[in-house]
Amino acid sequence: MNQSFSFTLLLALSLLLASCKHEQNLVTPDKPEIPAEKPQSRPGKVHPIGSPLGTATTQTIGPAGGQLSSADNRLTITVPAGAVETAQSFSIQPISSTGPQSLGNGFRLAPHGTSFKKPVTIRVQYDPATLSGTVAEALALAYQNDKGIWMLAANGKVDTVAHTVSVETTHFSDWAVLERAKLYPEVGFVKPGGDLTLTVQVLDDYALVPLTSETEVSEPYDSPTALIDTDTWKLAGSGKLVPLIWKAQYLAPNTIPARNPVAVSIKLKAPTSIDGKPFRELWLVSNIYIGDEGISFRINGGKWIHTLASARLLSNQGLGMVTITGGVTADGNNWGINFLTLPPMQETEETSPVTLINMTMPWTVSESGPHLHLTDQQGNVYYKQFYPVPPVFYPSPGALTYYHFGKVGDYLIGKFELEKAGRYNDTQGYLGTSRIEGFFRVKRLN
Repeated sequence: MNQSFSFTLLLALSLLLASCKHEQNLVTPDKPEIPAEKPQSRPGKVHPIGSPLGTATTQTIGPAGGQLSSADNRLTITVPAGAVETAQSFSIQPISSTGPQSLGNGFRLAPHGTSFKKPVTIRVQYDPATLSGTVAEALALAYQNDKGIWMLAANGKVDTVAHTVSVETTHFSDWAVLERAKLYPEVGFVKPGGDLTLTVQVLDDYALVPLTSETEVSEPYDSPTALIDTDTWKLAGSGKLVPLIWKAQYLAPNTIPARNPVAVSIKLKAPTSIDGKPFRELWLVSNIYIGDEGISFRINGGKWIHTLASARLLSNQGLGMVTITGGVTADGNNWGINFLTLPPMQETEETSPVTLINMTMPWTVSESGPHLHLTDQQGNVYYKQFYPVPPVFYPSPGALTYYHFGKVGDYLIGKFELEKAGRYNDTQGYLGTSRIEGFFRVKRLN
C-alpha cells in the first residue's frame, strides 16, 4: 500500500475515533495490517559545499605522527606514526554542514586529496543535551565526496560514556556527524487547540547497526516499520495522541497546560547487542510547546503569561546583536521583556530558505550575552540574568536555546530557563531570586 495514501486514510479514521473518546492522553485506533517492507535502493543526493564559519587550526605533522584538535576541541585528529612519509600541514576549519540531519556544524579537514599510508582517526565530541529527537546510538560520521554526495563512513564507533563518535579514514574531506534516525519535529510548537504530525525520518534502513561499508546518503525518508516499534507511541502531558503506524498526530489542548512542553516518544527496535555489548531501550523523544506566537513565560511555576513580540538583528560597530522584545499580553497588561544575544552560528547562508540550528547559550554577566530584562506589569520589579553574592555577581544557572534562527520574515524559535534570576527594585535594590522558564516563536523583522 502506498504510504502517503495509507497515512491519509488512517488519519481520517483515527481522528474520527478520537472524537468519540474522552481520554486526555493516548488514543489508540484499531491496529491496521502493516504491509511487508523491503530495503530500497535510494541514490545519494548532491548537496552544496559548506561555507567557512571561522579560521582554520593548523599544525605540521610528520612521519612520527601527532594530534590536532579544532579550536573548540570538538574534533580531534590522531595521526599514527607512518601515516605520512614527509611533514604535512594538517588543518581543521569549522564549516556550515549541508549533510542531512547534521548534528551541529561540519569540519573541513586538510590535506585534501592525500591518501594516508595508515588510517587516521577522526573523533568528534557530542553534547548529550543537544540530541533532540535522536539517540547517541544513531549517530555516525560522514564525509562529502567530490560529487557533493554525503557518505556514511564505514566501521564508525559511538562511545556513549565519553560522548564521542569516531572513525578511521585514509583520506580527508568535509566531515560532519549525521543523525541516522530522528523524530520530527525534534522540538515542536503548536497553538492551543492545534495539531501536529510527528514522523521518524532515517538516512538508511538500519540506523542503529554499525555500517561495514560506506553508504550514500539520500534525502531523509519515513522509517521502515522494521526499525520502529509502532505499538509504543506515547504521550506524556495534556492533549491527545493518535498513533498511525510510522507516524502520529498530536492534538493540543485548548489552553496552555501547566506541564509545558509535553513529550511524544516512540521506541526503536534496537538489536539486543552490538560488539558483545547489550543495548538498552532506545526512545526517540519530541518536546512540544503549546502556545501562541510571541513569548510565553512563567515565574516560580505560576500562571503562564503570553506576550506579543518581535525580533531584530542589529549591528553595533560591526558587531551583530539579536534583540527579542515583547510586552503586551492578551488581557492588556504590559510585561516588558527583552532578550539581547549574539547571533547564533548559522548552519546555512542568509539567502537560504531557512536556517535550522540547535544552539544553547548560557547566561552571562559580561557583555557577551545573552541578557534578559523582564519588568512586571506595575513596573516596580524587574528581573535580570544574574544575582549578587556581595561583592560578586553570578550568572543565573540556565540558558537560552535557539532551535530555529530564520532569515528576515521567518521565525526565531527557542526556549529559556533561569534557575536564579535576580529580582530587583529601584528603591529597595536586590530582592532575591526567582525561577523563570519560557519559550518563544517570534517573527524576525530585519
